[in-house]
Amino acid sequence: MSSVTLPRVPAPACCRGRGALFLVLLALFLLSACARPAPTQTSMQVNFLPSAGEFLTDTGDRLAPEALRQRAATAAYILVGESHGNPCDHEAEARIITLLAHAKTLAAPPFVVGLEMAPATLNPVLAEFSAGGFPPEELEKRLDWKTNWGHPFAKYLPVFQAIRDWRLPVFGLNVPPQVIRRLSAAALANATAADPVASLSPEDRAQLPARIIEPAPEQLAFLHEVMGSHPGNAKGQKAGGTVDARREARFLLIQSVWDSAMAEQAVRARKATGRPVLVLAGAAHVEGGLGIARRIRVLDPGAEVLLISPWRGDGFARADADVRVYCPESFESRMGMVLESRPFGENFEYVVSQVKRGSQAEAAGLRPGDVVTRAGGYRMRSLTVLHLAGSDAFREKKHLVFVIRRGEDCYSVDLGPLGVKSPRKQEGK
Repeated sequence: MSSVTLPRVPAPACCRGRGALFLVLLALFLLSACARPAPTQTSMQVNFLPSAGEFLTDTGDRLAPEALRQRAATAAYILVGESHGNPCDHEAEARIITLLAHAKTLAAPPFVVGLEMAPATLNPVLAEFSAGGFPPEELEKRLDWKTNWGHPFAKYLPVFQAIRDWRLPVFGLNVPPQVIRRLSAAALANATAADPVASLSPEDRAQLPARIIEPAPEQLAFLHEVMGSHPGNAKGQKAGGTVDARREARFLLIQSVWDSAMAEQAVRARKATGRPVLVLAGAAHVEGGLGIARRIRVLDPGAEVLLISPWRGDGFARADADVRVYCPESFESRMGMVLESRPFGENFEYVVSQVKRGSQAEAAGLRPGDVVTRAGGYRMRSLTVLHLAGSDAFREKKHLVFVIRRGEDCYSVDLGPLGVKSPRKQEGK
């Protein structure tokens, strides 16, 4: 099978001819500019450059694994936040499980695990799994993962492997998604938050939490921000950017059901087992203690709750969590590359952390360690730029071109056309 040779794009001017002289002059200018005193009024958020997976205190200092065990030793509930698509977050969750389980003997499980990713109706399946009834790889089918959760199961395998290794009891905390869909439809058809629940069948109402605890006033601003950023809510916006009252009521109701249900099931698991509960859930349900944690404190007064949440290298807010795990944002492309955002001064740079052998990215010349400075016509200011550049190339049927920095050199990388079938696929017709 013949390989496809992609046309080379000339290197940017910064890498050729007079550009070299320009770089020398620019470097001399920057050296003179750097003679100014460094600003001292800027607060230092963290006192070290963490590696992926390292723990930090809420003040931004390094937290040793043994210190994390000590922090968790007295907690009745340990809430660990995640971004569902970030592999680093799931590896960190598996490490936390192993660290805390290793601190105890295996005579009795030291804690139980609660999962946002599974509905409570599937607890018999999870009980069979934690007892060793079948391997982690079979969970995807037995939990009907694609229907009930949908995020790539392979990214969660480290978590389930750690649960299985330590024989930890595990519980689903969520409401079945089909019940949520019916409640959402009912909420949109009714003006009040009480009517939608009453309109459900008795079987559906039995899957909801016994007590739906409304958001705290201080959480409302955050929830409105989340709602405004959700693409599905754009249709419900009126002129001037205001949101339809029914859509707003529906959104707040569903969020309250999720947080209340997970809190209720976690409290139920603690009372049933007499052990602490480690909850794995989306960071929005964990950070700030206003989601699941607030509902737990209502249902189990006086219980100690420990919050652990990922930190991406951006603003460091002490109120977000008691413990942070450094996990940079990442983007995995179907072209065979993974990019990570890494702190660079007061901003970020976007580093190629992985290139799959035989992939389109490798053929184009992309290599691990390359820093992507531009994608298409956009300067790399965030990983979302990749979506913008890719959409433009697809819509206009053009090549997607990166500008990268490799050491002291810069290059262009032509990843080929998007929106046009490759010659191989056309030959296979």
